[in-house]
Amino acid sequence: MKGEISRRSWLAGLCLACGVGAQGRIRAGCQANAFALKQGDFATLLEALEQMKKLGYEGFECNYRFVEGEFSRAAAARRQIEQTGVAFLGAHASMQQMGGEPGARIAAGVAALGGEAIVLSGPGLSPEGRFEAGALREKARAIEAIARMVKRNGLRLAYHNHNPEFANGNAEMNGLAAHTDPGLVDFLVDAGHGYLGGGDPAAFLRAQARRVYGIHLKTFRGKEVSGQVPLGQGDFGFEALAAAVRETGWTGWLIVEEGGGPRPGNRAALGPDREYLRKVFGV
Repeated sequence: MKGEISRRSWLAGLCLACGVGAQGRIRAGCQANAFALKQGDFATLLEALEQMKKLGYEGFECNYRFVEGEFSRAAAARRQIEQTGVAFLGAHASMQQMGGEPGARIAAGVAALGGEAIVLSGPGLSPEGRFEAGALREKARAIEAIARMVKRNGLRLAYHNHNPEFANGNAEMNGLAAHTDPGLVDFLVDAGHGYLGGGDPAAFLRAQARRVYGIHLKTFRGKEVSGQVPLGQGDFGFEALAAAVRETGWTGWLIVEEGGGPRPGNRAALGPDREYLRKVFGV
């Protein structure tokens, strides 16, 4: 018995050293952008979570604005979220929004609601992925400062890219990984934006698997985000990324994202997207 316990402890340590998360498996998540949510309408968000659950999603991410109104009643709202059976994996905010006292208030509120992470996005340094070293170090320091505040609130920080960070051979993403503390800064790799930027999300995953908290999956026809279509119907798929997941033993959140920003959501795509995760990633 003692030997078996020691063996299990050794295996657990080995998994963590290899970048396998505490959950020990990949989980399917859903960005709430697919639904027509309005700020302050928490009841509609809860309805969306019920629909996600029925489709087989285990967790959700949303913009912090859609839960901000519940910060003053966080304990009750947290119970309502937990009753849906869909985990609150993260709230998305910009670097500007997470600065100073407003950012601390957002982090504390998300933590009180049971969130796991702040998903942080910032402007890319260059659309072509060519930038000054000083600008990269300055951005990395700014991200770390926010990450320290987020960590004090018991949350993880996961930096979310757009197209520019993956341009020029993943240049900015590689630079941010090299110039930020792995104990503070993780990444939420938006693979759809990564491919639109001309980069290689699979290569980034192979190099930084231990720091990848989650992966956004979305695909497009053409070079504009307005051309988003359901997974499996775009100009690119995620077979290479799935191969990198298997090779690295990565575990974390695979998050489908339909809509976002000025693009309307496509709730009808969430069912086909879930089937795509099963077919390509085995999740």
